[in-house]
Amino acid sequence: MIKVLIVDDHPLFAEGMKSMFKSGDGIEVVSQTINGHEIPSILDATEVDLILMDIDMPVIDGIATMELILSKGYDLPILMLTMHQSMKQIKRALEKGAQGYILKDAHKSELIEAITLTSQRKNYFHPKINNQIFDYFRGKRSVKSDMPELSEREKEIIQCLAKGQNSKAIANTLHISEHTVKTHRRNIMHKMNVKTSAELINTCLEKGII
Repeated sequence: MIKVLIVDDHPLFAEGMKSMFKSGDGIEVVSQTINGHEIPSILDATEVDLILMDIDMPVIDGIATMELILSKGYDLPILMLTMHQSMKQIKRALEKGAQGYILKDAHKSELIEAITLTSQRKNYFHPKINNQIFDYFRGKRSVKSDMPELSEREKEIIQCLAKGQNSKAIANTLHISEHTVKTHRRNIMHKMNVKTSAELINTCLEKGII
């Protein structure tokens, strides 16, 4: 039996979800809340296998709630249940660690499949957003494949630049000469096809290097 915690600011919707599942479905709603701040205390008191959570909630939204859960050291699969089909919301949820994403107009069979898969740490995405998800991951792979190869030393220098250090400070931090730092910086700029440190840092952030 998969034990589910529902986090949604519409109590009637949550109650409807709770009554939807029968014993033969292998799913039991063991708790529900409208406030993400209550999740840690619920998890301490209740055995939960999966969190089924909306994104839009008034006290603390689903994205911030995922951050809270992680910060408290809990490691549970989270299935987002929402009306949102925007890639911006989907991307935010995925980047914060959501295991799956299903829309509120899903059929019961789709919801059961989504809960079953995500409880096993497998990904599930609603058919209506499958193409968007595919494009998102394809884009991430494309960015990664287009990324120039950087040495560990070059990555260290980029990280120092991102902290606002100049060449002299970087040299002291990495215990190398200032001349060596400047040489590395020129090589990095050439590899990344940028002309300024600010442009370099922004590009590295976009590509996930730092």
